[in-house]
Amino acid sequence: MKKFIYTLSALLTLNMVSSCKKFVDINTNPNAPTSVDAASLLPPIEAGMARGIWYDSRYIGQYAQIWGSSGANNVWDEEGYAPGTDSNGEMWRTIYFSLGQNVTLMMADATAHNKLEYLGVCYALRAWGWQNGADIYNYMIVNEAYDPTKLTFDYDPPQAVYAEAVKDCRLALQYFNQAIKTDGINGVSATLAKGDYMYYGDRSKWIKFVYSILAQNALHFSNKSTFSADSVAKFVDLSFASNADNASVQCTATGSTDANFWGPTRGNLASFRQSDYIVKLLDGRILAGTAAQDTLADPRLPLLLNRSKDRAYRGVIPPLGDINSADANTLIPAFAGATTANAATTGKYLFNDNSRGVLMTYPVLQFMKAEALYKKGDMSGAYTAYINGVTKALDFASNPPIGSSLTGTQNYISAAAQNKYLTGPSVRQLSATLKLSDILQQKFIALFLWNPIEAWSDERRYGYDATIFQGFIKPGTLYPDNAGKQVYVVRPRYNSEYIWNVPALQAIGALAPDYHTTKPYFILP
Repeated sequence: MKKFIYTLSALLTLNMVSSCKKFVDINTNPNAPTSVDAASLLPPIEAGMARGIWYDSRYIGQYAQIWGSSGANNVWDEEGYAPGTDSNGEMWRTIYFSLGQNVTLMMADATAHNKLEYLGVCYALRAWGWQNGADIYNYMIVNEAYDPTKLTFDYDPPQAVYAEAVKDCRLALQYFNQAIKTDGINGVSATLAKGDYMYYGDRSKWIKFVYSILAQNALHFSNKSTFSADSVAKFVDLSFASNADNASVQCTATGSTDANFWGPTRGNLASFRQSDYIVKLLDGRILAGTAAQDTLADPRLPLLLNRSKDRAYRGVIPPLGDINSADANTLIPAFAGATTANAATTGKYLFNDNSRGVLMTYPVLQFMKAEALYKKGDMSGAYTAYINGVTKALDFASNPPIGSSLTGTQNYISAAAQNKYLTGPSVRQLSATLKLSDILQQKFIALFLWNPIEAWSDERRYGYDATIFQGFIKPGTLYPDNAGKQVYVVRPRYNSEYIWNVPALQAIGALAPDYHTTKPYFILP
């Protein structure tokens, strides 16, 4: 991995939220980073978090079958990869570059000036990076990652990466609690608000965000003998209390560089089409068990997806692409945020230019708790969390975060429509009828668009089990290097690792053609 000695300057011109811009990586002397105020460093770092999720979601969304390519035989629909490119390597860049030494510089300033809350943020950012990186890549560079004396780096085993995430979460909580004890502020701090475009300086929400990382970490070990459902439930309860606590990054949308990745200005989904799986989850054929498509089955359907001119909703089955592309009446339209002739030009859901970059939500955490308690055998607790998840997922879709607001006020879905869904056949009405597939597929809907990475983690934890993910169809053609196996990890970033760090790749087997089919540590017993 290239030496990541970067700092930030020229940040005085940073507008209110360069949070959706590529952060500035200018340095007068990369071997002697200048001191930069923590409040100036935080906005572009938060921007990098959203960027990392956005960019790689395009490819991982194909693995998870949230969407697929409009054309046939796309390598990502075949669960393959693009050799010799950085495609699907953005999260690697985020962890080691967008965060990287910039977080280290934040720590230096925070330590020198006793900014305890910023130290809390720094460790929360590190923890978020390690958790997501381990889920995606398995092996990561931790111990040597920010050593300025090294040009090549050894990988640490995945269990060490997850342990680092937990350690950093604990440190984050420690510093936030110290800050609160020092000045008595358990809410918005004016000092932290200067640079924070995620929670605008609210310490209590940052603490909840840290607990959301711990909940995700604990849940992902569900296949291991050490798995603790009670730990997952505890962390969820200490985390978000409602959608008002959701973690998201503001986008100012003054132009394409600071607009939401999924908005019409950027049009990043123009070549993608909704999957057959997500269509069937929303049109009643899976959750309600209807034989034919019911376009009124889920009030989120017209918000999340688009229908063909003949009024039917269709989706791609990988790797076939849109088999109706030549028929203007039945072809699958592009997403709302695309800018093609077949797409809506106005945004909806999270497809607006100033929609926020979402990192975690209350309903998804509730589904995590529901799954954990279901596995424990606490059906009453699981059902309560499941209903909370479905209820607040509807509310999230109805009032998605936008601009400077953590929750919107759009009311896309009426209270009556939400109640009809909650009391209808797509939602289990008794704890005795609740199945694991109900929990995980409602979670899949709740994750739609903003985080395919977590959806893919769920599918991998259960080995792509079609009895749980009932609409997921193994691609009819897999990428040749897969040797018939499905994808389980993403290869490290090409331009840092496969050019500069080959011996380390060799040591973990990442030079093998089928390395991306290796089952990661977190899903193993």
